[in-house]
Amino acid sequence: MQLDLFAPRAETVFVRHRWARRYILRVLDNGTVRVTLPRWGSKREAIAFLERSEAWISKQLLKQAAQPVVAHPDEAGLRSRASKELPAQLLALAAQHGITVTRVSIRNQRTRWGACSSTGSITLNWRLILVPDFVREYVMIHELVHRRELNHSKRFWKHVAAACPRHRDARTWLVKEGRRLFAGQESC
Repeated sequence: MQLDLFAPRAETVFVRHRWARRYILRVLDNGTVRVTLPRWGSKREAIAFLERSEAWISKQLLKQAAQPVVAHPDEAGLRSRASKELPAQLLALAAQHGITVTRVSIRNQRTRWGACSSTGSITLNWRLILVPDFVREYVMIHELVHRRELNHSKRFWKHVAAACPRHRDARTWLVKEGRRLFAGQESC
């Protein structure tokens, strides 16, 4: 199958990432296809990978077209509220558990609830303002525990369980209900 790199999508972008262990394909929200190459990878092999994945790319683009992104009716107000409330809540939890945080930022991630860097910077999704309190607390504790364990090892989950007894309920809620918040629908 011959891939037309100029097919009706925004563009194809090749990005080399030093930590990537394999070739990775992503279809971004604007239709751009991003190919991540491992440090040792070649552009020729990346193009071959792209050609082999054309059916998958087409399927992703069709799925994307079938599910248009819907903004929350009061997204600006909710984002403003999140920027005021979430950092204070996170820092209070950090102090309660004796964990240092260097920076807190609120962003509009499309697939993540939060992230923690090795330097102590924590990013939270503004949509956390829409979830039940126990779920928000779980996400914050999850990211804070990454300050102790920057992985998802058994030890990491023991720390999470000790700090957040309802972590299983919260994870279940995120799996069952969380996806709707990324489609612009109200929380439960």
